[in-house]
Amino acid sequence: MATKKEGAKRLLDTLDSKGKLQNRLRFAISQGVLLSILIGYFTEQWRFGLAALLLFGLLIQFSFERMKNSIEASQIQAITDLGWKDTSLSDEEYRVRLMKVLNG
Repeated sequence: MATKKEGAKRLLDTLDSKGKLQNRLRFAISQGVLLSILIGYFTEQWRFGLAALLLFGLLIQFSFERMKNSIEASQIQAITDLGWKDTSLSDEEYRVRLMKVLNG
């Protein structure tokens, strides 16, 4: 059982990670597209580039879903550690309540 401060820190880290997830997704997609174009160009077969794009797309989708589920599970666990019953608050409302816990 974690203390309230540990739970608050975990929830704060979870909220930060949730914000960074979209940037990571954009970066991964751009890498996948770039590599697929390069594969298609250097092999001179557009089919290889398309196959690489589909494969990279599947890998990116799988990793994104995994990260998203991990972040949601961490958020739920942190909320339970804090003993809060209300799980429908916005991120900003959570941050306000967390600052009260961490500072007080």
